[in-house]
Amino acid sequence: MLMANNTKSSKMMKVVYFDETAATDYITIQNGGQIDWTSTENKERLAKMIAEIDMQAKGGFNLFSFIKASVSGNANTNIDTNTSKLIKSTVTNTLLTDYISIASKDKNIRQFHNDGVYAPENSISMYRMYSSYLNIVPKEQIPIDLEGLNNALLGERGYYQMLLNSEKEISCVLRFNINAFKNDYSLADLSKMNLSYFGVKVGQCTKEQLSLEKEFEIKSSTNVKEIVIGETSRSSIKLLDVYDIVLAGVMSIE
Repeated sequence: MLMANNTKSSKMMKVVYFDETAATDYITIQNGGQIDWTSTENKERLAKMIAEIDMQAKGGFNLFSFIKASVSGNANTNIDTNTSKLIKSTVTNTLLTDYISIASKDKNIRQFHNDGVYAPENSISMYRMYSSYLNIVPKEQIPIDLEGLNNALLGERGYYQMLLNSEKEISCVLRFNINAFKNDYSLADLSKMNLSYFGVKVGQCTKEQLSLEKEFEIKSSTNVKEIVIGETSRSSIKLLDVYDIVLAGVMSIE
């Protein structure tokens, strides 16, 4: 189910995927390139964050003392690690809340609700999802160097494309940052879920370009004959909108 924007109230119940870097960039841009911590609203937000950290740390937390001790190298290792985790968790939760609040009202952010995804046939995404299962097979029983093959095909690839279950005629491609999955979820888990997705359009591609073969195909230049007689008319090519997903999870729409 597709939604251009959401006018109803929504609440995230379970986070499966959250690209924090992309969300941070988005919020920073929406704030004019920087966050003004001198504003009353942001002062209240910062105070709330510190109060939450203090409560979880069971009192006695002082942000400025913690920063000073960390810089000077005098912070206790256990306190430093635990407090850092609390700070990261609190900041992430605040970032998530801010992102949903702003993105839900932004017509440039495309929302897809209560939908599942699947890997395009014979695609890099499909290979990524199933290659991990081959790790349980003893190496001597595999006639190829699986590790070498994975490095050759996957390399440093960060994004993987998926398609929506609800679309009988494909119009959208959803791309996921492999490093943005939360709570030990993976790319393969997405095919078993119905989630809400927040994404931003980054370009277009054809369905054929999603295949493994096309990933490594060098595009040949159009010759003069094709231009003159119009054999390569793009009007007959079906282009799919590509969205980089920033957030995915179980969401209640009220």
